Amino acid sequence: MTIKHFTFYGRRYYLKLELVQSLIFFSIFILCTLLAVWQWQRAEESRLQETSLSEREISQNKGHLTLSGHWLKANFLLDNRTHKGKVGYYHLGLFKPVTNSPISHNPALLINLGWLQAPIIRSEIPMPSLAKGLQTISIANIPLTIPIVWSSDHWPSPTGEAWPKRIQKIDIERFQLASQQAIDPGYWKLVAGKDKLIDIFQSSPYLSKHKHLGYALQWLLIAIAALIVGFFSGIRECDISQDKSKSNT
Repeated sequence: MTIKHFTFYGRRYYLKLELVQSLIFFSIFILCTLLAVWQWQRAEESRLQETSLSEREISQNKGHLTLSGHWLKANFLLDNRTHKGKVGYYHLGLFKPVTNSPISHNPALLINLGWLQAPIIRSEIPMPSLAKGLQTISIANIPLTIPIVWSSDHWPSPTGEAWPKRIQKIDIERFQLASQQAIDPGYWKLVAGKDKLIDIFQSSPYLSKHKHLGYALQWLLIAIAALIVGFFSGIRECDISQDKSKSNT
């Protein structure tokens, strides 16, 4: 596609957009823009986590809830969690309080037990244990952030086992369907009790919010650069001699 001629510093140019070339540069622009949005979202997640940590340090033990109940068999491994530069998971369990608990209607609670390191081989999914029998635990409410997931979340599990499911994001409605159990919409972390792992606030993201914002800006600049390069690569200079010969005829 050729766009109308224009003049710049006494020279005549025109813009010619080739289909394949335009698709390549446009694809690069879209991809880099999506990566910038993803890094911005990770920065926001880091900010919320740092804010929660500050609030927790201020309140200390205030707001903790102690209750008794049982761990359900259904549990999940939240993927892409890091601790000191190591890749791992958050172990999420469903805790069913006994009838005399202060939770109304007695739904199961989604509780984060902490961080555990992932095996070297990606296909190997760890199987953290959950205490059996009546348990007394202390929990604290934490904010729930939903990350952007570009790939399908198909929930793989260890070979020959139904649980745990490796997940990319927290989806309460899907958890309820998979476990056949009503789940409270809140999100909790285990403060005290058996099977507690590394505290999730100690395992804050390896990259701070500022680094994530830096990466977001970097991807955005690459996207803009791709758009500019694609535009200028389509500019062609007119052949003045051919124009004169056409005018003379």
